[in-house]
Amino acid sequence: MEDVWIMDSGCSRHMTGHRKWFSSLNPVSTKEYITFRDNGQGKVLGVGSVSLFGKLSLREVAFVQNLGFNLVSVSQLLDEGFEVHFKKGACCILDAEETLVFRVDLTSVSGPARCLDASPSADIWKWHRRLGPLSIDLLVRLSSMGVIRGLPELKA
Repeated sequence: MEDVWIMDSGCSRHMTGHRKWFSSLNPVSTKEYITFRDNGQGKVLGVGSVSLFGKLSLREVAFVQNLGFNLVSVSQLLDEGFEVHFKKGACCILDAEETLVFRVDLTSVSGPARCLDASPSADIWKWHRRLGPLSIDLLVRLSSMGVIRGLPELKA
C-alpha cells in the first residue's frame, strides 16, 4: 500500500506515513495526533508538499507516524478550488478552469476490498445525515462556531 493513494471523502486532510513522497516537509510546532480506527494514535511529524506521479501537487499533506495508507482528502481538494468527479470506472480531478489535472482509472484497482473507518461519534453521523454532504471536519468546525441553531458542539 506504500505506492497506492486512496481518494477519501471522509478524511479532513491529505496524509501519508511515508517520508519518500514529500518534495518539501516542515516540522510542526504543536503536538497534533491522528486517531486511527483501533483508537491508536499517530503523531503528525510534519506538513509538506507531495507531487503525485508528476501530475497533481498536494499541499499541506500531513506526515503521520505509523500511518499505513496514503490518503487524498476529497474535501481538501474542494477547499483548494479543485473539482472532483466520480464516474463509472474513473475519478477525475479538475482545476478551477475545468482542465483535467489528474485521472484515476478505477477499473485497474485490484486487491482485497478494504474499508477505512475513523469512527466518528454517533452524534456526528446523525448531523451528517441531517445536513447533507458536509465533511466531518466541517461539521466539527461549524459546531464549535455556533453558527447552526440546535447543533451541539461535536467532537470527531
